Amino acid sequence: MAGTSDGGQQDRVVLGSLRENLPFLTRALRAYIRAENAEFFGDLATEHGEIAVLSVIALNPGISQNDLAATLVFKKSAITKLVKELEARGLIERAKVVADKRFNALQLTAEGQLRYQRISERVAAQHAALFETFTEKERRQFFDLLNKLYAHLGERQAQRTGLSAAIAGEGDD
Repeated sequence: MAGTSDGGQQDRVVLGSLRENLPFLTRALRAYIRAENAEFFGDLATEHGEIAVLSVIALNPGISQNDLAATLVFKKSAITKLVKELEARGLIERAKVVADKRFNALQLTAEGQLRYQRISERVAAQHAALFETFTEKERRQFFDLLNKLYAHLGERQAQRTGLSAAIAGEGDD
């Protein structure tokens, strides 16, 4: 039975099948990562979703809001709100595409590009700390498997909903 030992340390709790339960592990990891990132986000004064949105737009200039929402698995209304906020802060701009006026092409402004660069440097440092227990090979394998699962679940979602998952690989080997 788990409890407190004489030394004040919590005894090891047996997790059983939870060690391979994806919803449990992702929720627990998210809680740990949020705690690790509290100072990080405070220093950068970022809004929820801002880092992901700026990153995807930086890597995909001209992306549509719909593709951005699908890629980040955000509701379209949440992306619309975030895009408006980032636009008001001068970090991104929307431009109508000549061929289809309904389509907003998103891109970073010069200020947005600078913010993306600063955030990217901090993210790299944060990831180095989070993954210090992994070898470089283990880290690559970990992310290869996570990205494989991400793509697979995106495809399943697309099949269920009929909506594009808008997920592309990174030069698959």
